[in-house]
Amino acid sequence: MKLGKKTWKEIEALPNHLQPKILSAVAYINSAAPNLNKSVERINKVKDIMSDKEMMYVMSLLVFDKIIDMVKDSDEFKNHTQAMKARTIQ
Repeated sequence: MKLGKKTWKEIEALPNHLQPKILSAVAYINSAAPNLNKSVERINKVKDIMSDKEMMYVMSLLVFDKIIDMVKDSDEFKNHTQAMKARTIQ
């Protein structure tokens, strides 16, 4: 695989969303933060090189922390956590 001028070797033991090409794109885009304009510019560069599915992985990993926070703050997660603590032998 190639991202820009660099050729990336796939690692068979890793799932597609954790391949070096994907993680490199995430790191490249994320390093522009908090400059939103620069981040968008980098997203546009990367999307020209990657497939739609690869971009889906990249964008998902970029928002992963926010999704975790949203889940953690949800009533469903809090109820589940309390139920699991109640079931745990102490």
